[in-house]
Amino acid sequence: MPRPSSLSRIVADPAPRGSGSTDIAKGWMGLPGWDSAPRNGQPALHATADVPPRRCFAVQDYLALAGHPALRRAADAILHDRAHGPSVILPDSSPTAPVLALERRIAAFLSLGCAVAYPSGTEAVRRIFRALLAPQDSVIVDSGAVLAMSETVLATGARLLRSPPGSVEGVERRLRRLSVASGPGRIWVAVPAISPYGSTMADLAALSAVCRQHGAGLIVDVTHDLGSMAPGGGGVMEIQGIQGCADIVVGSFAECFGAPGGFAAFQDQRLKDRLRAGRVQAKALSPAFAATILAALDIAESSEGSRLRRRLHGNTLRLRNHLMADGVPVLGHPSPLVPVRLPKTSALARTELVESAGVAVTLLQSPHVAARAPRWRLELNARHSLADIDDLADLVRDVTRIFDRRARQASL
Repeated sequence: MPRPSSLSRIVADPAPRGSGSTDIAKGWMGLPGWDSAPRNGQPALHATADVPPRRCFAVQDYLALAGHPALRRAADAILHDRAHGPSVILPDSSPTAPVLALERRIAAFLSLGCAVAYPSGTEAVRRIFRALLAPQDSVIVDSGAVLAMSETVLATGARLLRSPPGSVEGVERRLRRLSVASGPGRIWVAVPAISPYGSTMADLAALSAVCRQHGAGLIVDVTHDLGSMAPGGGGVMEIQGIQGCADIVVGSFAECFGAPGGFAAFQDQRLKDRLRAGRVQAKALSPAFAATILAALDIAESSEGSRLRRRLHGNTLRLRNHLMADGVPVLGHPSPLVPVRLPKTSALARTELVESAGVAVTLLQSPHVAARAPRWRLELNARHSLADIDDLADLVRDVTRIFDRRARQASL
C-alpha cells in the first residue's frame, strides 16, 4: 500500500522546544573549551534550536547520549570539584586526571598502546600530522576525508596525493608509483573509516595489507563509526577484524560520546612524548568534557550501548531501504549518515521545501563535495523512532517527486 503524502499531513509537533540534544548543546556553550566552529572541517550545521529532536536530522549525536543523566552527573561532579577549577584548563596546563584517564581508556578501547586527547577532532588531526610529517614525506589522502587532513599535509610541505573515496586500487596505484620513485621520506595513507560526505566505508583490512606491502603507514579517522557501529562499538575496525592494526587512529568524540573533544592513538610512546611537548601552547581538553566522555564510553561498552547501536543500525537500514524503494539516489554504505544525491540546479530549493515542513537536514556543497554533486546528509541517532524514520522517508520521497515532475514539465 502506498504511503500517504507527508507534505499533506504536517502538524505542529507536541514535543517541547529546546528539549533533548539541542538543549544540551546550548548548555555546553557556557563551558570553557566549547568550540562553535565547524567540526573537523565540516560545514556548520543548520540552526536547529527550534526543531524538535524527533524532526532534526542535522545533529551528529549518534547514540543520543548528549542528554543522558550519567553524562550530566559526570560533568557536574567535575565542575563542582574545586580541584578541577578553571586553573586546570589554561592553555599551558598539564593534562588533568580525567584527561589522562580518558587517554588510557581510548587507547585500550582501540587496542593501541598510547593516546593523546585534544579539544577537537580537527586539532587532533592537525597536531598528529604536524608531528609526523616532514617536507620529504608523501601522503595519500582519501578524497572522502575531512579537509583538515589535506590542509595540514600542505601546511607541512609534504607531498599530497588524492585518491578516490574508498578505493583500495587507487591507493595501490599511487603507492606503486611512489615506490618506484622512492626518496628519503616516509609514505603515509590517510583514510576515513566512514566518509563524512559520502558514507563510504573503507576496506581497512585490504588497505592495511597494501600499506604493509609497500612500507607505508596507515592513518585512520574513526570519527563516524567508533562507538556507533559494530556489536562492541569498535566501528569499522571491529567489523573487519583489524583492531590495533592501524599505525595511527584519529577521531572526534563529539559525534558519539556527548561532548567536544578529539584524540590521536598509536603504539609508539616516543610519538606521545613528542606530541606532549608540542601541546604546551595548545588549548587543553576540559576535564569536564573528559569526564563526560568517560561516562559515555561506559555506556557505549555496556548492554545499553549495544541496544542503542542495534536501534541506530535498524534506523539506518530502514531509511535507506525506504528511500531506495522510492527511487531516491542514496549514496555510500549503511552508517549513521545517509547521503542523498541532489541535482545541482534544485538542491537549495529542495532543502528550503524540506525545512519549510519543519525538518532540519544538512546540505553539503562545494568545497566539501564536488560542485556538481550536492547532497543532503541525513544524520540519524538511536532516539529516532520508526515513525520518525518513516516520516522523513515520506518527506524526501514527496519533495523528490515534486521536483522531478517540475523537471519533466519544463522539458516538454
